[in-house]
Amino acid sequence: MTIVKRLRFTPAILVAAILLGVTGCSNSDLNAITHQVSTLGSSLIPSSDSTDNVKSPEWGEVSKTLTVHADIDTAAVRLKRYYRFTSTDEITAAGNSGKGNSGWVASAMAEGTDWSAQPGSYYRMSRIWGNADRLTIEVSREDNSSNVTATYRSTDPAHLKEAWTQKLWAQIGPVAEGKVR
Repeated sequence: MTIVKRLRFTPAILVAAILLGVTGCSNSDLNAITHQVSTLGSSLIPSSDSTDNVKSPEWGEVSKTLTVHADIDTAAVRLKRYYRFTSTDEITAAGNSGKGNSGWVASAMAEGTDWSAQPGSYYRMSRIWGNADRLTIEVSREDNSSNVTATYRSTDPAHLKEAWTQKLWAQIGPVAEGKVR
């Protein structure tokens, strides 16, 4: 069966090559023909039943927002350090260290992390938590205090219950205020 499909696919490639040679197509024409050939090739490949029936797990999330009595930059640094978030600057520094494996180190540090910061205004830090869950903390300025929104995402419904998250929720405020180090 594969041989038959190759025979059907091969004339399309030959026709495209002949047309290109005879007409002297421009880049846009070449891209259009390449797309058509690619589409034809994709339609000839049978879909696998095993990949059609696989469902990705559903993500659920719980979040908590609180106001902490700390400067936004100080609160963000404390939360970053305590929960071991990695900033973009740290990943870049690791990649530019000049060591033989610096690219791998930077790639490993970046795996599963997300960081954005506007010092004095807003911070967003996110990383894989445990094996497959995700913790995201956003810190925004609110007058002389800071608003901290923590979001915990998981595909395991048990991880979204209070029994699982209560210690995390109880720690975030004191960590941001410097009471827990």
